Amino acid sequence: MQAGHETTATTMSWTILELTQHPEVQAKLRAEIQAAQRTINERGDTAFTATDFDSMAYTVAVMKEILRFHPVVFSTLREAARDEVLPLSKPIVTLSGKTITELPIPKNQILVTSIAGYNRNTDVFGEDAQQFNPERWLDGTVKPAANVGMYANLMTFGSGHRGCIGWRFAIYEYQAFLTELVKNFEFSMDPTIARMVRREPGIVMIPTIEGEVMKGPHLPVTIRPVELL
Repeated sequence: MQAGHETTATTMSWTILELTQHPEVQAKLRAEIQAAQRTINERGDTAFTATDFDSMAYTVAVMKEILRFHPVVFSTLREAARDEVLPLSKPIVTLSGKTITELPIPKNQILVTSIAGYNRNTDVFGEDAQQFNPERWLDGTVKPAANVGMYANLMTFGSGHRGCIGWRFAIYEYQAFLTELVKNFEFSMDPTIARMVRREPGIVMIPTIEGEVMKGPHLPVTIRPVELL
């Protein structure tokens, strides 16, 4: 329960940060949410269903990009159960200048998997993988060749039989919060404050303000109500 609370809440914090930095994304997101709400109202309902959520292409693209760009669980550990040789997807050159195509892994070796590193892999997510760009999920930039992770070719929820068992619930929970917040509120941030936001690793990667790390997660934003249409 603690993990589910902390990860979703922190993901929402990073989402709000990116929406303040990309007002055009926030506006487009809100427009899609408002259009979906009108459709729901016209059919005599009031609440979003899972089908409604799945049909909101731009909202889903923004969510995928946040989960890619800001994986709150940024790494994971694994221990080798036996001696193994790990093939590499492409050759790499070591510091000594040697080109290798595989890595010997001895039994009991602890491996650190960088979720954040994979999620910004240019071979998978394009040359602008270091940039926040929801459009990559709509224009074919993301390469479908690799099939890893539990969701959207991302490692954010882990992979395999040890992946996050609650990932589907987490996606709908995230979208429910995002939809209600963006539908009802507009978010902005002082540019000076925005430049001071820092990632701070802990149990999850939290947003902090430079020089105020001891205050814990901290993201000062201005919130204004949106006129409902």
